[in-house]
Amino acid sequence: MREVPRTAIYCFMFIAVGLISGVLGPSLIYLSNLVSASVTEISIIFIARSVGNMLGAVIAGRVYDKAKEAHYYLIAMLLLGSLCVSIAPFSTTLMMLMVVFAVMGFAEVSVNTGGNLMILWLHKDKAGSAVSLLHLCYSLGNMISPLVLIFGGWLGDSYGVGYWIIALYTLIFPFFLWRQPSPKLATTTKQDIPKLFNRAFFLCFVLTIFLYVSLEITIAGWISTYAILNGTDQTQAAMLVTWFFVSLSLGRFISVPALRWVSLTHSIFALLFISVIGILILLFSSLSMIGVALILGLGCSALFPILFSFANNVMPLTGKLTGYVFMGCGLGAMIVPAITGPLIDVLGATVYPIILLGMIILLSGSWANLLRLSKKTL
Repeated sequence: MREVPRTAIYCFMFIAVGLISGVLGPSLIYLSNLVSASVTEISIIFIARSVGNMLGAVIAGRVYDKAKEAHYYLIAMLLLGSLCVSIAPFSTTLMMLMVVFAVMGFAEVSVNTGGNLMILWLHKDKAGSAVSLLHLCYSLGNMISPLVLIFGGWLGDSYGVGYWIIALYTLIFPFFLWRQPSPKLATTTKQDIPKLFNRAFFLCFVLTIFLYVSLEITIAGWISTYAILNGTDQTQAAMLVTWFFVSLSLGRFISVPALRWVSLTHSIFALLFISVIGILILLFSSLSMIGVALILGLGCSALFPILFSFANNVMPLTGKLTGYVFMGCGLGAMIVPAITGPLIDVLGATVYPIILLGMIILLSGSWANLLRLSKKTL
């Protein structure tokens, strides 16, 4: 029962991480107006945040492996993330916004890496459901983020108030973590790492995560803009991100008990199939954007936690390895989302579903290769 308080803190903390992560997509137009930037110019924010993500992931992984009390680093990163969120609405130039989101990305991924490691180290071989629950809370934060922005707009006529609400919520968790001991990586697991490590499998896993994050962030980051360019009202377009994460959260909620009866492998195949269907509907059908967002959210829902649990079952993950995984996440959040804006500017909004189709094809191929390599490792 001693695991319950810390698990609860990590889960509620991940709502804050999800809020911070999800704030960029639905506020892109707000941010571009804030600093007088075009759609192409504002795309560089994805790069800035992802550079911060990658640097933060590499540093955080090593810190968590070596720190006597990992919670202290978590506390510092939560405070830094809260500070960045609170000052973002005061940005007056694109350069200032880039710096703010780069540091915000550094803090966000450091907390993300730490939360995943703490859950794995706390629950050890029984961490599967706990990881899914953790990521359910993360997606809840993503889902609520546009609603907080809209609520902030009602209170203060801009999304800036929503940013400050998120910052205040994030400030809660340093006080709770300060009173809790940090879980540790079991010594036996460390001794087993060298003989279990498979470089080809791990690199393929990082590539698969990279492709998944590219898909999710491109959906969440650009679906609102895509809808606006096709004539949808800004508030309704922002709500598409919420619908996407409503469905994503529901899928993760269902996956917690479902994984007791359905294997990780079959679950991933099913989710990839749903994602393909959603993208094909966006490409060839006139179904409402809400319906498309719901299908895509369900398809993406449990892919990340299931892939993470699948890899951890094949090869136990240390802080250093998890840092590399989240570096792959940072690259995924940077490259495809960053080039999507210029492609939309040059080729028009119709290129957006084609980009998503290319991503899901690559992701499916990478997963098939990962599955093949896992059988060789085991």
